[in-house]
This record gives sequence, structure tokens and C-alpha cells, in this order.
Amino acid sequence: MVTTMIMQRMSVAMEYGVILKWLKKEGDKVKKGDLVVEIFGEKNEFELEAPADGVILKILCDVDDEIPISEPIAYIGEEGEKVPDARPRKMNAAAATPTTTTVAFATSTATSSTKAKTATSPAVESSLPDGRVKASPRAKKMAKEMGIDLTLVVGTGPKGRIVEKDILSAQSALQIMVSDERNVKQVVPMTHLRRTIARRMTQSYQNPHITMITEIDMTEAVDIRKEINDQVEKVHGIRVSFNDIIVKAVADTLEKFPKFNATLVGKDLHIFGEINIGVAMATDDGLIVVAVREANKKSITEIALETKEFGKRAKQNDLKAEDLTGSTFTVSNLGPFKVDLFIPVINPPETAILALGQIKKVPVVIDDKVVIRSTMMASCAVDHRILDGAPAGQFLAALKETLENPYMMKF
Repeated sequence: MVTTMIMQRMSVAMEYGVILKWLKKEGDKVKKGDLVVEIFGEKNEFELEAPADGVILKILCDVDDEIPISEPIAYIGEEGEKVPDARPRKMNAAAATPTTTTVAFATSTATSSTKAKTATSPAVESSLPDGRVKASPRAKKMAKEMGIDLTLVVGTGPKGRIVEKDILSAQSALQIMVSDERNVKQVVPMTHLRRTIARRMTQSYQNPHITMITEIDMTEAVDIRKEINDQVEKVHGIRVSFNDIIVKAVADTLEKFPKFNATLVGKDLHIFGEINIGVAMATDDGLIVVAVREANKKSITEIALETKEFGKRAKQNDLKAEDLTGSTFTVSNLGPFKVDLFIPVINPPETAILALGQIKKVPVVIDDKVVIRSTMMASCAVDHRILDGAPAGQFLAALKETLENPYMMKF
């Protein structure tokens, strides 16, 4: 019996996978569990296993094909078996190639002759047999004023008639192509990770955000970090970062604000049973988010050990699917890059995200006296379909209280 190998979902947000490399070829024998193909799914590389014993009868996808979840990518069965005629949908497949036509734009100055610019558009016959052009009077007037050659403009009106919007489109195309005449030093294709980030951020921005900002006194956190590191460095050979302390504080705070640890599914808010903090990490290709699972049940030291291991494996491109999935709330810290404040974009399908700036010493008024304190700016963006400004402010106030009194946390 022929078994269909499909593109598998490796995370909740994954919508398609990119074929990176086939580890087997047609005609190869495989056993269930053998690695067959490398894919890029969401934000990391994975390997898919053979779902059954047999022979690779047919491979349906090429390298770099973007295949939606659950679409067939290969058939496995007994040698000589007939395979189905089905083919996968491809996200990056070119549509039926349209006939193209050249659109010319004539520009003239006192010292230069006419220059032709070309663009690609669906072909629609806009010329009559005697050579005249089918165009509205207003379109003809606009074309004359703009120096556009009507004989080479594609008409979208009735029966290919050129109308005003066609002239405006031609003008826009001209402006784009003029800008393209700038000297391009290098063309760098977007990586699979960068394309995923672009898609996810576009998806996120389609939902309304509201962002609340506060300043947190981190003086006590600075002191407690020194105390912790005096012990941790001796025992474990690592140093606890401020981000490790913040992750713990966020996790503890989320216990009191369950709607911040949730996702919207249809018309229902699904509140998660675990508090898994997503920690944003910068890589050469872009931002990834690793998940510190059940961070509220871990100590600051345990969180530090885990994040240091994540960082090490991220540099080696050795993160697993479970490392990059399952986060319920994300923390993004640009303090190490000397950023004071930024407005984050929610990591879908989460409800909120916390952004942190650098910790620096500033003059602060306490009891009518000016003193030097270590402070940090924090901004929390929430999905405004689910949360309003009041609960967002309450969440930040609670987090501020925890970080300004860090001795209550588990070290």
C-alpha cells in the first residue's frame, strides 16, 4: 500500500515548510523513522522521518519549494506500485505566466531625447486595426501632459479601453523604475528565517496593538545580581544576566494576570496552563524566540543555565523544534545594544510582549532629594482585541513592584 508523506506542522504558528535538502532519492529503501528530508519550518531547520517502511516511489517537491502544511511531498510503498496523481500546492509556485507587453514612457527635456522605460503587465489589446488607440478623452489628455506613449499602455477598461487609472499606473511604474536606476551594489536574497519573520510581523500588525510604558528602578536588582553571581559563577561557571532576573519576574507576575498568558482562537480566549516565557535572541539571520518552559516554577539560576544553553546551541544552529515552540509570552531585551526604549510587535499567536531597554544610572528624586539610581525603561504591547489599557498598566505596575523588590523571587 502506498503511504503519503506530508509536510508536517512543527509548531502551532507554522503554515508551510521549505524544502532544504532531500536526504533520500527516488528508489531508495527506507524504514519507518529514517530521516528523509530537511525542511525549514517557522524559524528553524528540522528533519522529517519516513512514516512507513518501503521504497521512495516519488518525490513531489524540489529544493526551495514552499509547501503548505498537510500537503503531500513524497510517496513511499512497495517497488513498482502505482502512485497517486496528486501534486502539492506550492506557496512560491509561479501562477500561469501571463502574456506581457512593453509599456513605454516618453520623457523629454530641452536637452534630451525621448527615453523608453519598460514594465510588465497583463496583455490586453488596446489598439484598433487602423492603428488608433482606444482611450478615453481624459486619459488621452493625461497621457499627453505626462509624456506617456499611449500606444504601449495596457488598457483595463471595457474591451481594452485605456482609462485614467491606466495612465496613473503607468506614471507610478515610471517613478518606480526611475528609482531603480540607482546604482545597486548587491542584491541579497532574504533567508528563509527573514521571510518567516516578515510574514509573522505582517500577521501581527493586522491586529490592533496598545503599548504601555513605565520606568523601573533596577538598583536592587543590580545588587542582587552581584550576590547571585558570587555563588553561581563558582558552582556553575556562568553569570546570571539581568534578562534572567527579568524572565523570572515576568513569569511570577503572569501568575496574577492569566489573560496575558493566553491566545485568541476564533471568538474564544484560550488561557494556557503553563507559563512558558519566550526569550528573543538575535542571530545573524534574524530574531528567534526560544521557550523557557514553566519559568514560574524555576529559580533565577535554573533560568540562567537554560538560556545560556539556548544561546550556545543557537550559534551552532542546533536548536530543536521544542526549543522554538510553545512560548506563551515573549520578552525582548535590547538593553545590551544600548537601546533605551522601543515599541515591540507581538509574537503571534501570543497576547502580549514585553520590551526592555538598557539599565543606566540617572538622577532620581526620592523624598525630595536627588539621588543616583539604576533605571530601565519597559514597554508592554498587548492585543487590544483582548486587553485594554487598564489591565496592561496593572500588569506593568505589578512587574515593576517585583523587580524593585527582587528579594521575594526564588534565586
